This record gives sequence, C-alpha cells and structure tokens, in this order.
Amino acid sequence: MCRCGRVEEERECCERDFRCENACGKALDCGKHVCERGCHVGQCGGCPLQGKRTCPCGKRVYEGMSCDVAVPLCGATCDKMLSCRIHRCHDRCHRGPCIETCRMVIAKLCRCRSLKKEVPCYQDLVCERKCQRMRDCGRHACKRRCCNGDCPPCSEICGKRLLCKNHKCPSPCHRGACAPCPLMVTISCACGETQFEVPCGTEKDQKPPKCRKSCHVIPLCRHRSICKPHKCHYGACPPCRLLCEEEYPCGHSCKLSCHGPRPPPNPEFTLKTKKKKSNHQSEVTPGSPCPPCPELIWRSCVGEHIGAERMMVCSDRTQFSCDNLCGNPLPCGNHYCTKYCHALKSQSSLSVETRSAESCEVCSLPCQKERLPTCPHSCPLPCHPGECPPCKVLVKRSCHCGSMVHVFECIYFNTLSEKEQMAARSCGGPCHRKLPYCTHLCPEICHPGQCPLPEQCCKKVTVRCGCQTLKKEWQCLDVQAAYRNIGRDPKDISKNQFGLGLLRCNSDCKSKVQVVDSVLQSRKPKVEEKEPATEKHVGKRRKRRERVRVVNQASRLQ
Repeated sequence: MCRCGRVEEERECCERDFRCENACGKALDCGKHVCERGCHVGQCGGCPLQGKRTCPCGKRVYEGMSCDVAVPLCGATCDKMLSCRIHRCHDRCHRGPCIETCRMVIAKLCRCRSLKKEVPCYQDLVCERKCQRMRDCGRHACKRRCCNGDCPPCSEICGKRLLCKNHKCPSPCHRGACAPCPLMVTISCACGETQFEVPCGTEKDQKPPKCRKSCHVIPLCRHRSICKPHKCHYGACPPCRLLCEEEYPCGHSCKLSCHGPRPPPNPEFTLKTKKKKSNHQSEVTPGSPCPPCPELIWRSCVGEHIGAERMMVCSDRTQFSCDNLCGNPLPCGNHYCTKYCHALKSQSSLSVETRSAESCEVCSLPCQKERLPTCPHSCPLPCHPGECPPCKVLVKRSCHCGSMVHVFECIYFNTLSEKEQMAARSCGGPCHRKLPYCTHLCPEICHPGQCPLPEQCCKKVTVRCGCQTLKKEWQCLDVQAAYRNIGRDPKDISKNQFGLGLLRCNSDCKSKVQVVDSVLQSRKPKVEEKEPATEKHVGKRRKRRERVRVVNQASRLQ
C-alpha cells in the first residue's frame, strides 16, 4: 500500500515504502482549503494562509487576515531577482511569476571570447568561429561554433573492426582498445533442434552441437526400408554400407557395396553469411549401374554338347564351338547332323551373335527305315519323318512246284499269314517237281514242302543191260530197291543212267560187243609216226574208255 493507502501495488520487499501520484485532497483545519501535498502519512497540518501574510513582493506584512481573503498589492516595485540572476523585476507588485525573459540590453562576450556585442540579457551571444581543438577521442575535431574550450565528448560512433572480425564498435568514439563484442552467436545443428550460444568471435573454434535427433534425409537407394538410421549431421549423408544385391537378368546378384542414387547433401557447417549466391547442391547424385556379372559359370558350346562345357564369366556372351560333330537330329528325324559344332538358327534369335548361326545339313540319303510289315524293298522316297507309305512293289513268287510264277503287291502279300501265303502261291495243278530218289515228277497237286512218299513211286522205268541190248519195264520203286541192294544210292544215279545195267547180258550181248570192238579197230587210222596227242584225240580216247568201263560193269552185274 502507498502512504495514503489509495494504491496497492506488487513491489520488491526493499521498496515497499512508496508514494502514489495522487494529491492528498483532504480538508485543512480551516475548513476552507484542501491539502495540496502529495501522498503522505499523518495529519495534513494547518492552513498556510493563516497567521502573518505578505504581499506578493514581500515588502508589506499583514496580520489577522482571514485565510480566504486575498492579500492586497502594496503598489511598490516588485524588485524580485529575474531568471538571469543579474537584473531585478521593475514591475509593480504583482501576483504570479515575474517575466521570464530579461530584456535589458547589455554588452556580452561570446563563449570563446572572440566577439563582444550589446544584446538583450536573455539572449546568448554566439559567434561563427568553429573550434579546432581535438576531442577526447583524439580522432575528431570539435568543430562546434563558439566553443568555450570545454569541448563535449565526441558524438561520432567508433566504427572500428572488433576482434571478432564480424562487427564494428557501436560505442561513441573513444581512446584505447574497443570493448569486446557484446553480441552472442547461436550455433545449431543441421535440423536446428539442438543449439547453444557463444561470444561473437569464438565461433570459429566451435563445432556444431551433437544432435540426438535422426537425420531427416530419406535414402534413395534400394535399401531405404532396411537402412540403419543415423544422427543429424551437416554435409552429405554417409554412404550405404550394405551389399547391393540387385539381381542380374542371369539370376545372380551384385556383390559390391551399394552404389545407388544418393540424396542431395545438407549444407556444410558455416557461420559466415556469404554475400555470393550459395552453391549448395540440391540435386540428387545418380547412382552408377551394376558392373557386368563377374560370376564364373560352366557354359556349353553353341551346339550344347555334353562334356564340352567351359568355365566362363557369366557376363561374357562369347560363343564357342567345340571339336565335336553337331549331332542334332535332322528334320527327317532319322539321321543326325555331321557338321562340326555350330549354332542353330532356332537358337540365334536368343543369342547376340546371329551371324554365326547356321542351319544343319539337308539329309540327302534315301529312306532306310524298316517297313512294317517287314518288307525287303527300300522306301522309294528320300529320307523323311514318320511312317513310310505302303509298299506297292510287285513281287514274283513261284508256286510250290515251280511251274508257275505269281505276281503280288508287296504290301498285300506281306499282310497275309503264313498259311494264307502258302495257299496263295499254289498253282492248283500237278506238282511237276522231280522226286528225290528217281527221275519222275510228283503226281500230287502243287504243294509246299517235300513230296509225300517219294520212295513209293509207281511209274514205269525201262531197265537195260550193260550193253543196252536187253530191256524190260519195271516199277520205279523196284528200280530203287535194286540200286539199294547193290549198295548204290538212287539219288546219285543220273537221269540218263537211271535203270541202265540192272539186267544181265546174255550170249547175244557178248557177240555184239566183239563185233563192235572189231569195227572200232578197223576204223582206227594207221599212223606211221607217233604224233603228239591233240585235244580231239584225247576226247576220243576218253569216250572209248568210258564205253569199255560200262561194258565191264555190265558183265560184273551179270
């Protein structure tokens, strides 16, 4: 509370006694006037207009006057000291303050005492001469007009470069060293969340504060979802330390460190404001592509032969040929290409080196397939895929007896069963085959296999003696039995000799033989000299000997 108790304020404990600006306003003891004192404690006191009172100039004293009655003027000269403190007021006694400006004309010296002139008392005399004295700073002249020698302090700003090298001295011009820079510099992290203040000029030796916040820059590589976050920082973000692992078209993955695109870096830590335009890089740094796949793989030759693989770098698309034959099946489906290893045209669309592809050779061999049903004839078409067409070749098949030749289509004859083939080959006539033990033909109908009962032949056979003089007719089976009785096989007897010599010669046969020998001897030419035997003579001798042998054989049989 203030002294009068009208105003209540909150103040420090040591300043609890204070006065307000309100007037007291309480009625004095006279009851006619109020207290004009300010805020105070205690009684206001008596009325100041009671007791002895003087006129305004103070020369005449009045006693016993009421406080509400104005003091009369005395009419004498006021004679109060004016504000110039040199002259007095010349007006008559008056109420209120005297005139403020003394208008008495006096001779005055200017402040620098270089000019003297009569001027009104209230007016100061100032000459136009400028003071050339140096001020306290020692740098600037006073240059005040009509200076009295007491030059005021320098009003210029110092403006010297402070030790901080960042600002100029803001103090008035002075002597000696300038005070340290009063400004403080705020050093903050890149995100601005962590900061501290240091005196200006010491920031060069300071490092940015360590911020515990995570960096707000989002990675642009393929590991953004699994990349470990890092703390707030200035400059570029640290590179991603994970493996790239980007999959190649071949199926392998890149084993190098991540080389994807990088986000634009944060500005570098600096405290100086650059006048030039900042060269802060705000563009994304593009990543480098993955190098060709360095994995080693086994790669087959262009012909894809087993066992001809080579160890090659996966990205190396160079094709090579081995020393093997191609071996790919030809379009015919029966043979294989005999060219050396080469790329097929069907694969060239997938490979880079399309010029090296060539087609397999064209099969020029005849068809060598086995026909079904089995056929001895080869297919007339060139080598082809699929089944061969039916064989239309005409085949000749003799009948069982050999007297007739049948003509069949091969496909027709081969589709018949064995029994049906035998039936189709039969001519339907007599067999006409020679029996094995005699010279006669089989009397049965044309049939396959051996003739039935060849030793029971009942045909008539003319049997003669050795000289062929006697002859008889026997059955063939008797002739065969006669040959077996003498130890000869009927099979070994020729057709001309069959039945000859089985009869015994009689006397007529001997006489006939002698006549024959005599006739032969008579027909011999007489030769004087022995001539060398010619081929003709040798043949005659052979026939004669054969004839003699037959006669001798016949005689033995008899």
